Amino acid sequence: MDGRLGTLALIAGLLLGQTSAWGATLPKPTHTSKTKFRIPFKFDAAALKKMSAREIQLHVSQNQGETWELAQTLLPDGGKFEYTCSGEGEYWFSVKTLDGQGQLHPPRGSYETGLIVVVDNTTPMLDMSVQQTDVGKVQLRWRASDTNLDINTLKLEYLAADSKDWQSLDVAPRSRGETSWMIGKSGVVSVRGSISDLAGNVANARTQADVDAANYPPLKQRQIPQGKIATKPGDEDVGRATINSSVSTIAIPDPVVGEEGVKDSPHKLVSQRRQTTEAPPLPHRSHSRQRFVTSRQFHVGYKLDDVGPSGVSAVELFITEDNGRKWYKYGDDPDQKSPFDVEVPRDGEYGFAIRVRSGAGLSNDPPVPGDPPSIVIAVDQTAPEVELLPIQQGKGANFNRLTIRWKVKEDHPSDKPISLYYASSRTGPWEPISGWKEDRNGEYEWIVGQGMPFQFYVRIMVRDAAGNIGKAETSQPISVDLSRPSAQIMDVETPTISPR
Repeated sequence: MDGRLGTLALIAGLLLGQTSAWGATLPKPTHTSKTKFRIPFKFDAAALKKMSAREIQLHVSQNQGETWELAQTLLPDGGKFEYTCSGEGEYWFSVKTLDGQGQLHPPRGSYETGLIVVVDNTTPMLDMSVQQTDVGKVQLRWRASDTNLDINTLKLEYLAADSKDWQSLDVAPRSRGETSWMIGKSGVVSVRGSISDLAGNVANARTQADVDAANYPPLKQRQIPQGKIATKPGDEDVGRATINSSVSTIAIPDPVVGEEGVKDSPHKLVSQRRQTTEAPPLPHRSHSRQRFVTSRQFHVGYKLDDVGPSGVSAVELFITEDNGRKWYKYGDDPDQKSPFDVEVPRDGEYGFAIRVRSGAGLSNDPPVPGDPPSIVIAVDQTAPEVELLPIQQGKGANFNRLTIRWKVKEDHPSDKPISLYYASSRTGPWEPISGWKEDRNGEYEWIVGQGMPFQFYVRIMVRDAAGNIGKAETSQPISVDLSRPSAQIMDVETPTISPR
C-alpha cells in the first residue's frame, strides 16, 4: 500500500456506501494497517474562485460523528492532507471550505463524511489441528478470528511424506471449518495456512501429524499435534456437566486464591498475568485423565446433563497448576455452549474442573484445595532432543549388520516414539527402515539387504506424547558394499613355444 487511501469529494458530494442512523449515506470504510496516510481531495476551481476560498479544512471524528475536531488546514490548491492517527480505530473525515467572508461550507455544526478509515494493525488469529481419522485419511480443522477478517484470503496447503511440493487444499472460504483427504504413503503430513484481514495483516499457522497409510492405530495410541485431544470423550460427571476433551483462545485470569478455596478474579491477557513460581511436579493421578497438546490455546469440551426447567445461567471453568492444591476460577463460558476456549501462558500441566449454575441459581460447590481435577492437559511445545550415536558396522560375515544407537531426552515420550529412515542423499527422499517402535534399549540392529545404495545416510525421528517430533541424522554417508567380486574359468590357453 502506498498510503493513498481515498479521495474526499469537496464539491461533488458524498461517496456511496452504508447509511448512518440519521439517514445520511456514508462511504464504504477503507481498511489499512498504517497510522500515517495521505488524503487527496477534489475541488471545483470555478466554485472555489467564486466564493473566494481561503482554505480547506480537514475535520476528524473518532466516535462515528458524535463529535468532530479540526485536524489540518490547507490552501485551496494544497492537493492532499497528511494525517497521522493516534492508534487503531475508526476515523471519519470531513472537509470544509472557508470562504473570503470567513464563512464555512458546510456551515458550523454540520459535517458531511467523505471518508471512513479503519486503522487495524492487529494480526488475525489462525488455529489449525490435523489428525488421522481412518486408514490413510487426514482431517484438518481450522479456525480464524479477527474483527475485520477477509475470509477470501484463506489459503491452506499440505505436504505429504512422499512429495516435495506443497499441494493446495480446495476449501470454501470460511472463518472455521474442516476438510479431509487421502494420502498414499505413511509418514509426516505437514499443513500450513494463512489468512489476512481487510487491512492486509497476515496470520500464518503450521502443524503436522504422523499418518499411517496402511494401518489405523487404536484410538488411545493416536498422537494428534496442535490442539486436538487424542482420545474419546469420557463420561465423568462434574457438577451438572460432563467434561469432554478437545483443544483455542481466551486469556487465563490473574488468580486470586486463598487457603479456603477459589475466588473470582478479573480477566487479564496472558502477557499481563503476574509471574508465579513454577508448580511442583504433579503426583500420580489415579482419578484424572491426562492429555497432551502442542498448543497453549485449546478447547475444554463439555456436555450439559440434568438441565432442569430453569435452564442454565452460567458455565464456570476452574483451573489448577498443581493437581488441585490450589484452584483458580478461569472464567465463565459466554455462550454456554461447548467447547470452552482456553489459553495458558506457558508449557506445563493444567488441571480443569467445570461447574454449571441453573437458572434458579443452584450449583455444585467450586473445587476446594485437595479436589483432583477432572482432566489434566499437558501443554508441550518442545520437540524431543535426540542424539544419533556412531553407527557400528559388523565385521566378517556380519558386515551388512548395522547397529543404530541413540540417546533421547524427553519428559513425555509416546508409546512408540522411534522411527528410522535411510536415504542416498541428505536431501532425501527418505525411506523407512522401521515403523514407529518402542524405545527399549536405545538401539536397533538393521540387516542391510540387496538393492540398497552403496552409500546412504541414516535418520532417526522421535515423537513425544503431544506429537512434537525431533530428528537427527548421520553427517557422513555409511558405506555398505554388498557386491561380491567373482571370476570363473572360461577356457584353457596353451602358451606358444618359440623355436630356438
